[in-house]
Amino acid sequence: MAASPLPSFDSLLLYHDLLETPQGAAMAAFLGAAPRGGEEARMAYLRLVRTMYAADPVTGPTGDAWQDHLLHHLLRAENAFTRAAAGGSVPAALREAAAWDLRILEQLFRLSGPRCLAIAGGRSDGGSRGEVRLDGLPTWSGRIEGDAGPALAPGFREMARRLAEADDWAGLVDDLAAFHRAHGCGAVACSWFLTWDGRRLQVVEQPDVVDLDDLAGLVDQKKAVQENTEAFLRGGAGQNLLLYGPRGTGKSSLVRGLAPRYGEAGLRLVEVARERLGSLAELYRIVRKHPQRFILFLDDLTFEADDADYRAFKSLLEGALERRPPNLLLYVTSNRRHMVPERWADRNSPEDAEVHGQDALEERLSLADRFGRTILFLRPDQDEYLAIVEHLAARRGLPIGREELRDAARRWALWQNGLSGRAARQFVDELEAKRK
Repeated sequence: MAASPLPSFDSLLLYHDLLETPQGAAMAAFLGAAPRGGEEARMAYLRLVRTMYAADPVTGPTGDAWQDHLLHHLLRAENAFTRAAAGGSVPAALREAAAWDLRILEQLFRLSGPRCLAIAGGRSDGGSRGEVRLDGLPTWSGRIEGDAGPALAPGFREMARRLAEADDWAGLVDDLAAFHRAHGCGAVACSWFLTWDGRRLQVVEQPDVVDLDDLAGLVDQKKAVQENTEAFLRGGAGQNLLLYGPRGTGKSSLVRGLAPRYGEAGLRLVEVARERLGSLAELYRIVRKHPQRFILFLDDLTFEADDADYRAFKSLLEGALERRPPNLLLYVTSNRRHMVPERWADRNSPEDAEVHGQDALEERLSLADRFGRTILFLRPDQDEYLAIVEHLAARRGLPIGREELRDAARRWALWQNGLSGRAARQFVDELEAKRK
C-alpha cells in the first residue's frame, strides 16, 4: 500500500459531483478499499479499470483516461464558484473554497493508471500511460491522445494543458476564475457548438464545421449575416434573421460557419430541433445566466396551418410577457418565405371560409414579419455554380485543369442534384476522395 494517505472525495466542497460520474464513483470505491488490501482491494481495482474502459472517452492532454476525465469534469463544472467566476465577481470565501478543492483535485489527478496499479499491489514501470498487463493485473491506457477535435474550444484545451503541467493547482485559482469569466461554465465553457435537449445545453461531440471562406457565391448574404453577428458581439441588440430559399443554397452552412469564426469572441451556436420549441422559455432562462452571446439555430423550420407550436413560437420570438434575453438571437432557415404553406383556397374566400378570411391569412403569415431581417438565397446559375466548384477545388489544392474540372462538374450536376452550392461541394468531395 502507499505510504502516504490517499486522497478522499469526501473533503470536496464545490466539485463533489465528480463522485457522481461512473469514473469518480469507481475511483472513490477503490480508494476506500485500497488501505484494507486483499481481495476487496483487488476487486475494487478491477472494477475501476472496467469503468475506465466502459466510459465514453474524452480528449485531453495526458493520454490517461482518469486524468483527462478529471480535467474535463473540472473545467465544465457548474457550481457556485464557476457561476460566480463567469459572472465576473468571486467572493473571497468562495475563492478559498475553490482553492481548497483544487488541492484535493490535484491529488486525485495524480492517480494515473500506473499509480493506481502500484497502489493495488501491481508493479508500475513509472510510465505516463502504463502497460496492458503488469504482474498479472491489468491497467487502463489513454483512449484519445493529443489535441482535441473541433468540438472542444481552444481556450478549454489550453486551460486543461496548464492544469496538467502545473505543480500547484491552488495557485491557479485566479487563472481558473479568469477562464470561466472568458468562456463561461458548464457546456458553454467546453465548446462553441451546442445543442438543446429540452432541459440543458449539451456539447455537439462531432460538429459539422464549416469555414466561411469555403462559401463562394454568397457575397451579399455573408456580408449581411456577418455584419449582424458582429454588431451583436460588440454589445448591440442585433436582429433575428430569417434565411430562406431553395434547398442546397448555403443557408445552413453559413450559420454553422459562424461558430468557428466568432467562437473566440464569445459566440455560442445552439442548434434547437423542431420538437424542442415548446421548451424555449426554459432555454431563455438558462442563457440569461451566461455572459456569452448565443445564436439559436433552427434549421429548415416550417409549420402547418394547425400546428400547435406555431403561436407559441411566434410569441416567444416577439410579444411574450417574458422578454427575450439580450444575449440571444434566433437565426432560422426555411425553404418557405413565411414558414407556413400558402394555398389558393386561403385567398379565394369560398362560401364555407372564414368571414374575415384576409385577417386569418394575415395571422398565418405574420410570423416572418417578427424577424428583424429576411435574407434571400437563390439557386446559382451555371456560371455561378462552376465558380463555386473552382473556388472549392482551389481551396483544397486539387491538381486538375480548369476545363477538365468544369466539364466534370457539369456532368455531376446533370446526373445528381442540379445546380446548387451543395451539389458543388458534393462534387468536390467526390473528386477529392478519388484522388487520395
